[in-house]
Amino acid sequence: MEIAVIGREDFCLGFRLAGIKKIIETEKPQEAISAVKQDASVGVVVFDENLLERLDADEKEALEDSLKPIYITLSTRASEDTLKKMIRKSIGVEL
Repeated sequence: MEIAVIGREDFCLGFRLAGIKKIIETEKPQEAISAVKQDASVGVVVFDENLLERLDADEKEALEDSLKPIYITLSTRASEDTLKKMIRKSIGVEL
């Protein structure tokens, strides 16, 4: 299973330096999400939160509920709600 990254150029730079090979630099998240869903080797997708804000509510919910691949949203600002959702999704228990 591989890790993919979807985000703007500045978001993806660190992942590129870390050796992640599947990186999609984009301003259009819908196209990138479609490309990643078609790649069966991708198990985890790191997603730029700034792009997440461009999706409608149904698209956001579909990403949150996805099990293969799993989408992890990273942000520059801390959010307790996002962390709670990730914990609940990972272990199945709300803390």
